[in-house]
Formats: sequence, structure tokens, C-alpha cells
Amino acid sequence: MNRSEICSWVEPVYEKRSAMLGSGWRALADAIILQAADDYRRLTRRLIKHPDELEKASEKRRIERFLCSTWFGVLCELDGHRLLRDLKSDLGGMEGVQ
Repeated sequence: MNRSEICSWVEPVYEKRSAMLGSGWRALADAIILQAADDYRRLTRRLIKHPDELEKASEKRRIERFLCSTWFGVLCELDGHRLLRDLKSDLGGMEGVQ
């Protein structure tokens, strides 16, 4: 993919984000992110006690992918990779957290 193709794809993403500012969409975007973080913490704690729950492990990986996705970047200006590292660090004192 060349630079012009990347730019033509990225520009609409940022237009969507700017259109969300100052609207009810901003509150919805914030709620989505907060729920993802809460779910990630809950699933991590659950998987420490029940590591054989494959469905929960799959859901945790889905949240990790979301936090590192372009869609996450549309919803907010946070660095999703850093947020994921911070979540893991916060849970790091718990045995079995990866």
C-alpha cells in the first residue's frame, strides 16, 4: 500500500472522530472504552481462577485486538497499546497475568 492509499483511508477516520466531538457520540465512545477496560479487568481476574474457560480467553483477546485497532483510534485519542500495557501492569500483581 503506498502513501496516498494510506492517507486516503486514514483521513475519513479522523473526520469521523472530529464529527463526534461535542455530541452524544462522545459520551457513547467514552462508555465503550470504559466498558472494554472494565471487561478486560474482570476477564483477567476470572481467567486466573478458571484458566480453562476458552470462551473467556477468546473474549479477552477480542478486547486486546479492539484496544490496538484503528476503530479504537477513531473513538478516542488515547494510545490503545499503552492503555493495554497499563491494564496489564495494574493487574500484574495478580498471579498468572500475562
